[in-house]
Amino acid sequence: MQNQSELQNVAERFSIKGKIKNIERINKGYINRTYKVETLSEHNHIHQYILQRINTNVFPDIDVLMSNFKVTTEHLSTSLQMPGHHKRGMVQTLRPTKDGKLYFKDEDGAWRVITYFDNVYSLDIPDDANVFYHAGVSFGRFIKAMSSLEIGKIKEVIPNFHNTVSRYNDLEDAITRDPKGRVSEVENEISFIRERTDLFGLIVDALESGKIPTRICHNDCNLNNILFDDVTHLPVAIIDLDTVMPSSPLYDFGDSMRIGTNTAKDDEKDLSKVSCDLHLYEEYARGYLEACGDILTKEELELLPYASLVITSEDGIRFLADHINGDTYYTIDYPGQNLDRARTQLKLLQDMEKKLPDIRRILQKIYNNLGLEVNII
Repeated sequence: MQNQSELQNVAERFSIKGKIKNIERINKGYINRTYKVETLSEHNHIHQYILQRINTNVFPDIDVLMSNFKVTTEHLSTSLQMPGHHKRGMVQTLRPTKDGKLYFKDEDGAWRVITYFDNVYSLDIPDDANVFYHAGVSFGRFIKAMSSLEIGKIKEVIPNFHNTVSRYNDLEDAITRDPKGRVSEVENEISFIRERTDLFGLIVDALESGKIPTRICHNDCNLNNILFDDVTHLPVAIIDLDTVMPSSPLYDFGDSMRIGTNTAKDDEKDLSKVSCDLHLYEEYARGYLEACGDILTKEELELLPYASLVITSEDGIRFLADHINGDTYYTIDYPGQNLDRARTQLKLLQDMEKKLPDIRRILQKIYNNLGLEVNII
């Protein structure tokens, strides 16, 4: 952990305005270490920036990561308009180092400076259905905006990030090794997952066969990666762009549903509280498809009902594998938290399976209303 003097030395490597007055840690996110930098110019204007130490264990190829970030933000600055669009612009931009580089590297890692947004807030879960509708609009507009960028300009930064088959194989490897002797306590969860192997390849197989197109996606469509305006309460920015890479919007859509429609917290011990809120599902789907439904293919729309099931199973697999491996990836606050997280995801998956006919009817109604000629029921 760097002290104030060390952080100031790093921040001063970048082309920022004014003299640094304060640096404070922002305790958000599990991957990068984030700080707010406040400066004061000679005319007593306050400027604020985000200073981040990039996690090079997760993102070992910094040049590819930062090239993706630059290309993405420059493209979005001219192609994305959020529901609460500000004329001053709400797309993250990079501040280069004083010698013109995208990042600074020292013995502690790689650092960058990006836009700090003020007068905004974020939510971990939707506080009403309208919020989730606008989240759907926002991520849908993101997909549509990125569709006009040549896909070859964005590289893969984390191989097999959303590859449910690969994630399942990782789980089986963890079961075989059983490094912490925990497999015996999770036999029921393992059996539940093994019964659903046909589900895991639905999206990845369609991508690999060319049945559905590969698109540039966000790949981390958590509600808290949208910033809302303090006054209008409308979305004004999409952040956390490090996982932007070629993938499928089915994963983005499914991940938003996994997080936003869950009626319980993600490590809920009382599994009777866990379910998929279909009203929230419908609101998000309506906003998302209003924004980008016209660019999605018939094959993508046919698979859309299964997107939330696939990604929910994937996260259940990942949490269970991490529990078996000894909690080496996800941060935990108490012993067994990853197992609680896994059980929550698997219960949510079970509820989504039960409600799949309702999900299909919801989506078919939206398709019909938007004139999308796809029949899924």
